[in-house]
Amino acid sequence: MKLSTRILVPLAFTLAAGASFAEGPLEGNEVFSSSTQSTLSRAEVRDQAVAARADGLIASGEIQPVQAEQGIGKSRAQVRAELAAARRMGLLAVGEIQPVATPAQSEQIRLAGVRATQVVQK
Repeated sequence: MKLSTRILVPLAFTLAAGASFAEGPLEGNEVFSSSTQSTLSRAEVRDQAVAARADGLIASGEIQPVQAEQGIGKSRAQVRAELAAARRMGLLAVGEIQPVATPAQSEQIRLAGVRATQVVQK
């Protein structure tokens, strides 16, 4: 008797709770109407898709288009000089606080990098 009450009472509460949260039958065939109208015809959309595929803008399968490599932006000496200038100005992030450089500080950091590349070239 105790075993049946231990099992049946929680089961009854579970079923009652589940039924109280049910909103309605799950059918999956609800129709959602949209009032938006397309400005392009089916043929125009198909032509755009064919052109995009020909240009390589649409990936097929798991193959992603390879982007062209960019040239080298800064030398190692320039990056190190900019880092040292930012460290001197206290603009390196410590913890969760992200310091924001003023335009004047950003220009000083950029000029430190430019000076470093001029020293290397001489």
